[in-house]
Amino acid sequence: MNYLSSLLLTLSSNFDTISVSLSFGMKKIHINKTSTLLTAIFTSLGTFISMYLGKVLLHFIDPNLSNQFGGTLLSFIGVYFIIEYIRLKKKNNGYDTSHYIGDDSHYKNILEDPIILDVNKSNHIDLLEALILSTALTINNLIIGIGAGIAGISISISVFLNFIVTILSIYCGNFICNTYLSDLLKKYNNLISGTILIILGILKFII
Repeated sequence: MNYLSSLLLTLSSNFDTISVSLSFGMKKIHINKTSTLLTAIFTSLGTFISMYLGKVLLHFIDPNLSNQFGGTLLSFIGVYFIIEYIRLKKKNNGYDTSHYIGDDSHYKNILEDPIILDVNKSNHIDLLEALILSTALTINNLIIGIGAGIAGISISISVFLNFIVTILSIYCGNFICNTYLSDLLKKYNNLISGTILIILGILKFII
């Protein structure tokens, strides 16, 4: 169960990484091995810190309720992601979405339009730009990591899987950026992530 939980957590957390990589690939923006490695290391460190913080919070929660509390939190985050998918879909179709709770923070803007990172139009993501991207990805997944830590998901397995999957996500994005699959992944990014988190939350709640 530890491996399955960590895998689901990693997959849900890395759909943004795939989406960013697809955007880079479509615009012929190159992210080299060093920047890729930096992104994997930084986001994995963020996974460790957020999950460890969740473990610390366990001291203030009844041990008999920790899985249920963490699972509920992950499920609520999943619901938020699905609502965000609906909001963005309506926004792109020209509907008024002012009644939705949107996130217009700078890091969220980077994830929605990562091309803005290439300020000098070099078609290359340097180390500084990779660090900014890594920070945005880490902040976006912070609350997920805390919820996963509370739910008792293995930190070591999750950090290892995040490192591997982040690298694979970046490389895979470049290979499939001009395929029909890339359109589906970018379109349903939040919906898929949210669904996975809800499934993970339910599993942690009942097991």
